[in-house]
Amino acid sequence: MSTEQEIFEKCGRTYNTNDIIFREGDMGNEMFIIQSGKVKITKQLKDGVEKTLVILGPGDFFGEMAVIDKDVRSANAVAMEASRLIALDEEVFEMHMQTNPKIVKKILKNLTSRLRDANQQIANLMIKDTNRLVANTILLVVHKHGEEGPGGITLDIPFTVSELSKMCGLDMKKTQEIVEKLVKAKVVTLSGETIVVTSLDSLEKFIKFLEMKEQFGE
Repeated sequence: MSTEQEIFEKCGRTYNTNDIIFREGDMGNEMFIIQSGKVKITKQLKDGVEKTLVILGPGDFFGEMAVIDKDVRSANAVAMEASRLIALDEEVFEMHMQTNPKIVKKILKNLTSRLRDANQQIANLMIKDTNRLVANTILLVVHKHGEEGPGGITLDIPFTVSELSKMCGLDMKKTQEIVEKLVKAKVVTLSGETIVVTSLDSLEKFIKFLEMKEQFGE
């Protein structure tokens, strides 16, 4: 049986921070499995703002839809940090689909998870109050990438104000203003430009407060 290193030597690729793996509109003839590192999937909105759709880590895969339907890429893929990926072309992908039911099951599970995440994002983007939009986006990130411990919440992704603005589809200046409000409310703190959530309970209570404020007026 091939070792991970042997597979990487045959099909592996390395990317540095901010390297483009593929762009929206490119023809898709490969899917990728993340061996190490982080990759974000982004999309350019009509107003020119880049929105982060999802952040993926080791064991996750992406790019399979363009291989399945032989269409162009529907989004961009960018390395968030130094990453090692396994690239599978159409022939290898189809071979695994036909001979490995675990791959099929994992793809279906992955698509279900993405649909659930997409529904959450759509619901999030329907929020009219930008303060609640930003706070709720932070909450979604914590639930997906955070772990609460005695010293607070640690995230397995780099979570900066810049990344948050892309997740919300807001410009950097507006996002910075709202984050500063959250800092004053002691919901989050900043370490440089990195957002630190110290208490999940405080964040949830603050979102409830914003929901009530929006519902009953100021």
